[in-house]
Parts: sequence; structure tokens; C-alpha cells
Amino acid sequence: MRDLTDLVRQATSQDGLLTTAQLRSLGFNRSAQFRLAAIGVLASVHRGVHRLVGSEPTWRQAVRAAALAAGHRSAASHRSALRIWDLRTVDPQVEIAIPYPSSCRLVGVTVHRSVDLVPADVTVREGIPVTTPARTLCDAGLLFPEREVQRMTDHAVATGLVCQSELIGIRRRVGEHGRNGVVCLDQVIDGLPRGADATDSGPEVELLRLILRHELPKPVLQHRVLLGGRSRFIDLAYVDEMVALEYDGNDPHTRVDRFVDDRRRQNELVLAGWKIFRYTNEELRDRPHVVIAQLRTILDL
Repeated sequence: MRDLTDLVRQATSQDGLLTTAQLRSLGFNRSAQFRLAAIGVLASVHRGVHRLVGSEPTWRQAVRAAALAAGHRSAASHRSALRIWDLRTVDPQVEIAIPYPSSCRLVGVTVHRSVDLVPADVTVREGIPVTTPARTLCDAGLLFPEREVQRMTDHAVATGLVCQSELIGIRRRVGEHGRNGVVCLDQVIDGLPRGADATDSGPEVELLRLILRHELPKPVLQHRVLLGGRSRFIDLAYVDEMVALEYDGNDPHTRVDRFVDDRRRQNELVLAGWKIFRYTNEELRDRPHVVIAQLRTILDL
């Protein structure tokens, strides 16, 4: 048996996986591949895709294996793409998209045959071919209610994952085929406030959306304030009134140094004369009327 160093190195670089073609390029012909399987070095995942025995089977490995098996024009899509882009975190499904009329059947994998999937809809993230954020959000309209698509879109726009012009472009192109998912994306895009790209998080977009929906004055997004020679930014600011609106997330993974710096920033703003009001996702979701009533009082409206 030839040296396995190159085989292990390549498999390790792609989640413990190798294709039949890659094995051939490493010098392992068909009979050598059978021997590797017989002695427990390789295990078949899909036709033409093998797993290095001992590598940990993971959801990510399953998605990558499906994309490898489906060919170079395939991409992780729908729920799998949403998870890859960190727009959802709990979906265990493995879903890929391939351009119609291509056909592919894979055990345990949902394969979407798309008449409007073009090369521009596919990119690569951490080695896995995946539909772009704009295309992924368009497909999400086929799976989830409008509020959930709105939440994901708000977050994607606020964090710079996608811009409004990209969403409008995908809506225009895919909409020509009359896809249902575009209707949902239409409504979400139409509800995006101007300037949403400038915010730092989806909930900030939701707060801005709430303010404008109730016809309150539009605040300045990510307003820059110079404090002690250092630039500080306020999520949403009413500059003339020196009122700062801040979103408080409940991410348990927030770094301690970031938490401490945020509290220092708040103290510096208070000392500079700013009035700070903080809102949580729960308040925006469950008590929007209270938030609006408070803002009307704050702004003396």
C-alpha cells in the first residue's frame, strides 16, 4: 500500500472527504480504492464521495459531501445555506440546489432542481459552495413566514452580509419566473427602512422600522461622537435632543471586554450630556406599544 500522507492531508482540508477523482489524482486507482475501503481507511458517503474513517461525522461534512456528489454546479441552499450564513442555527437538514434539468438523488439530502439558478447565485464559504446571501433569502421565502424572513433579512442587511440593492436585483431576476418566495421577499424589501444598511444588527433595523411605522422622527443611525479623542458610535440618535437609543442583545457569548467597553462608552456619553434608553428584542417583539409611548414622551411629542 502506497503512502497515505497526501491522502490524509487532502481529506483533512475538506472535512474528511475525498472524491473518486481526487483519489485517482493522488495515484489510487479503482482497485487501490477498493483495498482502502476493505481495510477500513475509507467509507462511502455517496457515489463518488468517500469519508476518511476516523474523521468526525458532522452536519458540515454531510453538506459538503452532498455538494461534492452533486457536481461542480451544485451548492448548499435553502435551510443549509441559511445555517452556513449564520442566519439560522438549528436546522439539521441537508439541502442543495442544482440547475434544471440536471438530476441527482442522494440519500438523506433534499435536492432542489432550480430553473433560475445561475453561476452568479453561487459563492464559496469556508470551502463549501453555497448560494449567495441574496439568493438564500429569496429561497427562504418558500420555507418560512414573512416575519421570520424579515428577521433574517434585517440581520443580513445590518451586518453587511447583503445590501438592499442585491436583494432588489435578485427579486427582479428570479421574480420573472413567478416564484412564490419572491412575493415574501418583496414585502420584506418594501418594509426595509432607508439607511438600514448603516445599522449594526437586525434588531436595530426592527427598532428603526417600528419608529418609522409610527411616524416618529427618523433618528440618525450609527451616529459618531468624539469622546476623549476617541470615536464612539450610538445605535440610533436624536442628535438635537441628545437622546441615544441602544439595542441590548442577550447573546451569552458576548466577550467580557466588549461588555466592559460598552459600559464605559455609556458612562462617557452620559457625562457628555446624552440621555440613553436601552431596548431588548423582547420589548420590540412583545411590547412595541410601550416602546413607542416612551419615545413619544422622550421626544415630547
